Amino acid sequence: MPTLLKNNTSPFARIAHAALIDAAVPDLTVQIADQWNDDPALLAVNSAGRVPCLVLDDGTAIAECLLIARYADNVGEAPAPGNDAPRVLSIAGLALGVCDAAVQTLVGRKIVSGDFADTAFDASPIGRKRRRTMVDGLAELGARIDGAPGERLDLATIAAVTALDYVALRFPDADWVPDTPRLKALRAATAGRPAFCDTRPFL
Repeated sequence: MPTLLKNNTSPFARIAHAALIDAAVPDLTVQIADQWNDDPALLAVNSAGRVPCLVLDDGTAIAECLLIARYADNVGEAPAPGNDAPRVLSIAGLALGVCDAAVQTLVGRKIVSGDFADTAFDASPIGRKRRRTMVDGLAELGARIDGAPGERLDLATIAAVTALDYVALRFPDADWVPDTPRLKALRAATAGRPAFCDTRPFL
C-alpha cells in the first residue's frame, strides 16, 4: 500500500494528501515525519528531507506535491477532470507561490532568531518581498477562483484553499491579509469534503 510521509502543517503535504484522497487512491496510509530535523524515515526515501513524499509498494518514492497529485490522477479510482487545463495549472501555480512565500517567511524567522513568533525577519527586504507575494497572490486568487466547487476538486481548488488556510494558520489575525470573499466562499463550500476536513492543519 502507498505510504504518504507528511507533517501536520506543511501546505505542500496537504495539497498532495488532498489530491490522493479526492482521487480515491486505494489503500493509502499516512506517516508523520519531522522535516525540520533529519528524520531517518524521511531521509531514507527522500535525501532532501522534504515533505510530502509518497512511497509506493515497490519502494519507489515520489516527492513534491504536484508530482504526487499527477500520480494520483493516473492511478486513482476517481481522477479529477481538467487538471491539465491551463487555467487550473495557472491558479494552482499562483497558490503554490503564496504557500512558498509563507513557508519561506517562517524559515527566515527560524534562521534569524530560531523563533517562528519573532517577526524581525519580516521587515528585511526578503521578508517584505515574501509578504507582498502572499498579499498579492491571495488577492489574485480571490479574483480568479470560482466561488463554487465542482463535483470533483481540481488542483486549482485544492491549492487555493490550502493557501488561504495556511496563511490563516501561520499568521492569525494579521491585518495585512486581504479580504477574499470568493475564496472564503470556496473554502466554506468545500469544508466538509474529506480531502479538506481529513487534512486540516493543526499546530
